[in-house]
Amino acid sequence: MYDSQERMMKKMKFINHEHQKFYQETMINVGIDDTYHKALFYTLGIDQDCRSHIHDLYDFQNYRIKLNGIHKAWQTTGSMQCKLLGFNLYNGYVYKKEYQESTPYHLFSSEYCLYFIESLKLRYPNQTRQKDRQVIHQCR
Repeated sequence: MYDSQERMMKKMKFINHEHQKFYQETMINVGIDDTYHKALFYTLGIDQDCRSHIHDLYDFQNYRIKLNGIHKAWQTTGSMQCKLLGFNLYNGYVYKKEYQESTPYHLFSSEYCLYFIESLKLRYPNQTRQKDRQVIHQCR
């Protein structure tokens, strides 16, 4: 089991060392190894502001996201994009006040696009792994 997780970590793309460290430490801290938490913490970890304010965004005692974290004064465009995608991948949340900000059109026009794709792979590993194999097979 450890070997497969170690191999997965080597394949993952992180924006920087702090992102990788945050992801690893947060997954250990939460103690829940499912695709929802992996996608959430990977996505929130992309942005420095989200990493710095993780306790505004996630309740570690009750294991749930904090929706009021969206309205905190520290948010930036990048942190808002990470929060919206992370929350959506976690439980389907859509920011109704500004629903357009939750669409792929807006989220994937971000500097974080490459890492958002990694978030999708974490949330939907079976679907993305199958497609990767099909593409590789077609290229041979």
